[in-house]
Amino acid sequence: MWIAAAAVMLVFVLGLASAIGRARKGQWWTAGSVLLPVLGIVGILLGCVARQSTSFFWLGCLFVAAGFGAEAMACWRTRTPRSEKVVQ
Repeated sequence: MWIAAAAVMLVFVLGLASAIGRARKGQWWTAGSVLLPVLGIVGILLGCVARQSTSFFWLGCLFVAAGFGAEAMACWRTRTPRSEKVVQ
């Protein structure tokens, strides 16, 4: 049990460090797409451990879905519009 808790905390700390690094570069959507799924995984695991509480599980699923949405926004915002592409 302690190994699983340590692994979850390690994933959380590494994801948080990566999100902070992205946010310091001004890549807010990318930072959100890293941090939200990590928080979602922590919530899902808490929901699985505390079998009585399914609210952590569904909150974790919501965070993971929001992370995918933030990833889509980051991808959409970094695309170059077809009218601005330079032909060489």
